[in-house]
Amino acid sequence: MPGDRKLTIVYAGAASLAAITLVYIFSPSFAIDSHNTSSSQRQKGVVGLVNTGNDCFINSTLQALAGLPELREYLIHRCRIAKESGAFSKKPFLSGALKDILDKLNEKPIRRKVISARTFLAVLEAIFNQRVSRAQQDAHEFLQIVAEKLAEEYYAMEKFNKEREKKKIEAEEASGSVQQLNGFQEKLESDLVGEYGMPLEGTFESEIECMKCHFKTKPVQSKFMVMTLSVPLKTSATLNDCIDGAFTTEYIDDFQCDKCRLQHAIGHYEAKLSTCKPREREEIQDSISRLQQALDNDPQSPPAGIPLPPSSPATRSRIAKRTCMSTYPAVFVIHLSRSIYEHSLASRKNVCKVSFPEYLSMGGLMDRRGYKLQCVVTHKGGHESGHYECFRRHDVWPAPFSTPHQRSPGGTIPGTPAISLTPSGTRNSISESNGSVSPITPISPSLSVPTQIGDDRPSSPASVRTVTSATPTGLEPPSPPPSSPTPSKVDCERKKKKVKKNNKWWRISDEKIKEAKTDDVLSQQKEVYLLFYERMREDR
Repeated sequence: MPGDRKLTIVYAGAASLAAITLVYIFSPSFAIDSHNTSSSQRQKGVVGLVNTGNDCFINSTLQALAGLPELREYLIHRCRIAKESGAFSKKPFLSGALKDILDKLNEKPIRRKVISARTFLAVLEAIFNQRVSRAQQDAHEFLQIVAEKLAEEYYAMEKFNKEREKKKIEAEEASGSVQQLNGFQEKLESDLVGEYGMPLEGTFESEIECMKCHFKTKPVQSKFMVMTLSVPLKTSATLNDCIDGAFTTEYIDDFQCDKCRLQHAIGHYEAKLSTCKPREREEIQDSISRLQQALDNDPQSPPAGIPLPPSSPATRSRIAKRTCMSTYPAVFVIHLSRSIYEHSLASRKNVCKVSFPEYLSMGGLMDRRGYKLQCVVTHKGGHESGHYECFRRHDVWPAPFSTPHQRSPGGTIPGTPAISLTPSGTRNSISESNGSVSPITPISPSLSVPTQIGDDRPSSPASVRTVTSATPTGLEPPSPPPSSPTPSKVDCERKKKKVKKNNKWWRISDEKIKEAKTDDVLSQQKEVYLLFYERMREDR
C-alpha cells in the first residue's frame, strides 16, 4: 500500500538520522577513550625541560633523578614526615621542591610537553642565598650540591623529630602516662632509620698499615653521595677497572707512623735516663711508663704533657692504605672524572672509552649486591664547553607512583588469596597464606571459566564441563583429561618463564626527546659522565 510504504520510508529516515546523531555525539569520546586505554600508545614520550641558556647541566641531572624510583619513594616519605612534624614550615625545603619537579617530569603526556625548572632553582637559590650561574657549569657539581643538601635536610629532620618526641615523652612521664607513646616512638625510629634512609648515601672505610711495625690504625669512615672514579689515560677501559683502581692498596712513602714515633720517644727517654741527674730520674721514668702504656693501649693517642722528640727518619716509614665500601647505597651514583690537569698546558678532557654494564655487582662473595642501570648522563664536547644529555630507562613502576595495587603477570592482585579450582563442580576452595580452606559457592554452568587465571582466551569445552557439570548423587565426577594441565602446573610453568627485559629508553636533550634502546645507551663509552645504578628488588 502507498501509505505503508511512506510510513516505512519515514521510519528508515528517522533511524538513519538517529544513527548519524549517535555517531556524531559519541565518536569523539570513543576515539579518545580507545586512545587512552591502548597500552602501546599511552605514553608518547616524557616531559622535557626548557633550556633558557646553558641549562643542559641542570636539565640532564633532573631528568636522571626523575628516573630513580628509590629516590622518589624517599622524597614522598620525607615530605610526609616534614608535613606532620612541621620541621621545614618556615624555611625553604629542597626535598619538597625536588619531589614536585620530579612528579611533573614523570607525567605521561599524550602530546609533546615542556616545563621549566625555574621553580626548583628558586628554592635552591633561596637556600644558598645566591643565584645559579648561567655560565658553562658541571653536572657533577650541581648533583653534588643537591645531594648534600638532601642529606643535610634528612639529618636535620631526624634530629628535630627525635627532640620533639623526647619532649613529649618527658611530659608524659611527668604526668604518669608513658605507655601510649611507646608504640609511636618505635614507629618514629623505624621511619627515620628504616627502609626510607637517604638512598644516595654510602660509606667508605679506610685503614692504614705501617710496613715497618705492621701497626694498623683505627678504621676511618667517611660518607659519600657520589663516587668519583678516575678514568685511566689509555684508549679504552672498563667500569670495573675504574672501580678496582679506587679500591686497590695504595702505598705511601715517608709517612710518620704513630707507633714508630712512640717507640722512638721511649728510646729517646731511655737514652736520656742514663745521663740525667738523680732528681730528674723519677720524672723521666714516669714519662717512659706513660709512653709505654699508650704504646700498648692506643698508639694514636699519645699522653698529654710529655714532649715528643722531633720527627726523624727513624719515625718515618712506608704505609699501605686500604679502602673499602662498608655501606652500600640504594642508588649508586658514579662520576667518571675525565679532567686532565697538566702543569705547563691547559686542562683537557680524557676521551678514553669506558665500557659499562647494564647490571653491576658490588661487594664480596658473602655480601654480593646487584645494581641495575637506570640513567646515564653523557657529555659531548671539550673540557671547557659542550652539551649534556640524559638517557633514562622507560620503566613502569609500582605503587606509590600509580595505583596502590598492581596486577601481577598472572592477572591477580598481590596479597589476595589464590582460588583453587576443583573438578567436583560443587565445592571450590580458597587457599590463603595461613593454609586455611573454606568452601565457596559452586560455579554457574552458564559462566565460562578460563583455564588460567587472568587468561582472556576461552576455555576448552572439556575443562568447562569438568568444573560445571552436574553429577547425580553418589556418582563420582568425571576426571579431567590427561592433556589438560591443572592451574597449579600452569602457574609453575609461568614462573619458570623468564621475564622479558625492558629494552626501551628515552634520550633526552632539554626539549628534544627520542626513543633509544639499551645498546644505544651502552655504546656511549666515549661520552659517559654520570652513571645512576639502583639496587635490584624483587618487586621491580
